[in-house]
Amino acid sequence: MSTQYNNHSTILADIALAILNGNKDALDINGAKEIVALYLMIPYMSNVVLDPPDDLSFIPKITGRFGKDISFNDLRDTIAHSFVTVEEDDGDSNSRHGKMLCFDDRIICDKKEHSKKGLHGNAVFIPIDYVHHRLVQAAQEVINAHNVKKH
Repeated sequence: MSTQYNNHSTILADIALAILNGNKDALDINGAKEIVALYLMIPYMSNVVLDPPDDLSFIPKITGRFGKDISFNDLRDTIAHSFVTVEEDDGDSNSRHGKMLCFDDRIICDKKEHSKKGLHGNAVFIPIDYVHHRLVQAAQEVINAHNVKKH
């Protein structure tokens, strides 16, 4: 378990370093685009957003649910305070490796309850295709909210 956890704990830095070093192919790793998009959407998923600098400015807010048991706020807290990762695709069509994003179980567990667990290795796996689809919808919601506010 330690080896798997240690690999998960460095994948975001591996992807970041590859992108920063100009390796755009790193975005072709299964789930990498979705992981980057999750982090880019953090400002819009929070229950509390920054105050705008003036009355003409605003930060759109994504509300509602990311999934049946997952609010956008819990998704935001999980990726901002914990982790999301992906496993290398093992080529087995019956395996979840490379087909699911792996989130800390905080995504479905209250922060206080999560903290009471102490050391644990529980995770929630969500299909990359589902995450991709929901992020496209959420990004469009942010853009639409901005366009409505402008008019």
